This record gives sequence, C-alpha cells and structure tokens, in this order.
Amino acid sequence: MRAGVGGRSRRPMNSRSCWRTEVGALRTATPHRKGKRDMSDARQEFLNTAIQFERDGFDFYTEAARNAQSDLARGVFESLAQDELRHISYLRTLSAGDATVKSENEDLAARLRPIFRGAGEAQQTAHAAEGDIAALNLGIEREDRAVQTYGDAARDAEDEGFRALCELLVGIEEGHRKLLENVVEYLEHPDSFFLREERWVVEG
Repeated sequence: MRAGVGGRSRRPMNSRSCWRTEVGALRTATPHRKGKRDMSDARQEFLNTAIQFERDGFDFYTEAARNAQSDLARGVFESLAQDELRHISYLRTLSAGDATVKSENEDLAARLRPIFRGAGEAQQTAHAAEGDIAALNLGIEREDRAVQTYGDAARDAEDEGFRALCELLVGIEEGHRKLLENVVEYLEHPDSFFLREERWVVEG
C-alpha cells in the first residue's frame, strides 16, 4: 500500500464509510460558543480534525486520479489534491495570506484550462469514462460536507481571523463542488454540455 501525506497509509478509494466517519468527527469538533479556555481548546480540536480531513481528501483525490479513466477526471482530481495540501497550510498557520475565493478559483481554472480544451476536442473519451462518475460523486459528497462544516465553524467563531478563514474555505469548497458537478454533467451528457471555461469553476 502506498503512503499518503507524511508517510501515512492511503485508504482504498471504496472506503466511503471511513471518510464519512471522519466527516462526522469534523462536524462534532466544530467549536461552539463557550468560555475562553473551552473555546480555545474546542478550536484546536476542530483545527486538528480539519487538517486530518484535508489530508484524507488529498489521499482520496490522489487515488481517484490514479484510477481515473479520462484525462479530464484525472486532471481535476490532481488539481483538487493540490488544493487540499494548500488548505492544510492555511489551517496550520490560521492564515491564507492574500488568498480570496476569486483568486483561488482563478488559479484552479488556470491549472485546468488545458484539460478543458482537451475535453472539448476529444468528446469521444468522455463516453468511456463512466467509471469516473462514482468517484466524482463521492467527491461532491465530500465537498458538500466540508461546506456545511466550515460554514458552521464560521458562524460560531468569535475570533475574526478564524471566521474569515472558515468563510474562505467555504467559498473554495463550494467552487470545488460546482466543478465536480459540472464534470459529472459533461461526462454524462458530453454532446449537450456547452464546454465553456467559465462554467467549470464558481467565481468568488
């Protein structure tokens, strides 16, 4: 079994119940309003769990890319894996620097631009990619849960910087979810999907 981030063993991609358990832990760890000491402890617990969730996301998307049947799905999974590593850095430092939802999505779109163009020029590949759709749908579920959890954390946050970081992550994960939904739509209906770059990533 190949190692994931930091030498961790990578789970098989069909371990849906495993990552759902991790999502449940992430939501349970969401800090709620308490005393200052309790709030600090709860936030640290949330951050530790969120970092683990993003690491597992990196493993998931890396394995999905390795198993992908189409260049389109492979490129999307590889780019999302890169983003999960960036989220880990944000959570560890409690800072995203000058990043915004718009800048993050523009960067993702730039990385995917050659893949978008290739998909438009080779629609026949999409017809053979039904095996990618299950992984894409799992990714959608993962991003949906992340949106909910980071949103809850942002609403409960008392620290302005922590709230801003969670809100940024909500916007980024929403963009990821929309991207995955559009890839599924394209793979299922390649002839009727109007392949325009701006459709793939949500602008912030």
